[in-house]
Amino acid sequence: MKTTVPEYLIQRCLKGERKAQRELYDLTLPYLRAIVQRHLYNNQEWNDVLQEIYLRIFRSLFSFDSEKGTFLNWSSRIAINASITYGQKAASQEATTLIVEHHELAVKPLAINNLMVEQILQEMRKMPQDFYQVFMLVSIEGFTHIEASELLGISGDLSRQRLSRAKLWAKKHLQAVELNEQYIHQKLKV
Repeated sequence: MKTTVPEYLIQRCLKGERKAQRELYDLTLPYLRAIVQRHLYNNQEWNDVLQEIYLRIFRSLFSFDSEKGTFLNWSSRIAINASITYGQKAASQEATTLIVEHHELAVKPLAINNLMVEQILQEMRKMPQDFYQVFMLVSIEGFTHIEASELLGISGDLSRQRLSRAKLWAKKHLQAVELNEQYIHQKLKV
């Protein structure tokens, strides 16, 4: 994203100007919403988490240092941490049983070619949450396993293991979705 947040806007927000806060919100919302959507399963939770993120941003805006990085990088870190914290709280309230197969299926390169991005994200949200979190942090956000493990409170080895299992889950599950869609298309053509 090429959006930049002007320094004068940040200064106006620090002075408590509501109009400036609204401008900052409008400017950064698409960027931060995308981050939240990648890290949380349930779209009903997105607005709650975004509200928490903006509260944290405006409460800690004084600590932002433009010499250390951009505002979007700083705020995205807040968004990622808030999303992970919220996800962990939600996960601790529900139990999940997972059966992992120990062999890798051969996946045709066409397995996800015909799926829309929205379909892929929707299907990926069906992944067990602990796998999904590591997958999003490492594969999508570009964090190292060490950074991801620190954010999630797990070991680096467990982060690597979860990423590996997440990839196996994605290959198997997305191939099944692709095959189901091909079957439906064949039936409709007949």
